Amino acid sequence: MDCMGLLSKIPDGYVSMILTDPPYGISYQNHFTNQTHPLIIGDDGINYRLFAKECYRILQDNAHAYFFTRFDCYPYHYECLKQAGFTIKNCLVVEKGTLGGIGDLHGSFANNAEWIIFCQKGRRKFNQTTLLKNRKPEGTKPSANRQPTKKYKTRFSACWFGSEYPKATYNSTWQKKNGIYHPSIKNVEFLSWLIQLSSNPGELIFDGFMGTGSTALAAILNGRKYLGAEISKKYYEIIQSRIKEMR
Repeated sequence: MDCMGLLSKIPDGYVSMILTDPPYGISYQNHFTNQTHPLIIGDDGINYRLFAKECYRILQDNAHAYFFTRFDCYPYHYECLKQAGFTIKNCLVVEKGTLGGIGDLHGSFANNAEWIIFCQKGRRKFNQTTLLKNRKPEGTKPSANRQPTKKYKTRFSACWFGSEYPKATYNSTWQKKNGIYHPSIKNVEFLSWLIQLSSNPGELIFDGFMGTGSTALAAILNGRKYLGAEISKKYYEIIQSRIKEMR
């Protein structure tokens, strides 16, 4: 079903975390690979102001929300989320699994990163995780007035690049190997990191634009529940198949 239709049925404060990639209104097609993707249904845009307001309403107090965006959509998305009531903390910049293949191939830089607006409703601290080890040995004291270094990072940077971080998306080789084609399939491992940082086991993760279901798979892998919508019947069926294979 349509995301906005689902949102209207969800009670206030019902979900524990939002992790979603709304359409940007750019009718995205990837010309980088040999596999031509059909235009995404609904990618001619949504009422983002209403979408942001509804997301704020359904999210519980003291919770995190992540909204994928694009550099040219960022100012408008930022303003809509702010007006909805969210406290915007960062824009995460995360390396893609492959270079973007749209735009002026000879007069612009290749897009090799995803942008994600990180918001809070109220105030919630990150969970302590075992996702990434500190480079300095455990117990190292940086200075006399600071606590000894812990084994695992308790604060992450806003730019995730390099081999120590998961990529934000899968590349065309992964898509061909798995027979799943979508212009922007999110990496389950990457979404799992965000879910571990920002939610607890048993909590409900919401994704209004599920695509091929990576958010649902990440939620299941980490012992969370999931709720979401996908307007395309084709992608909905892929979601069901991926979930069935996992279980």
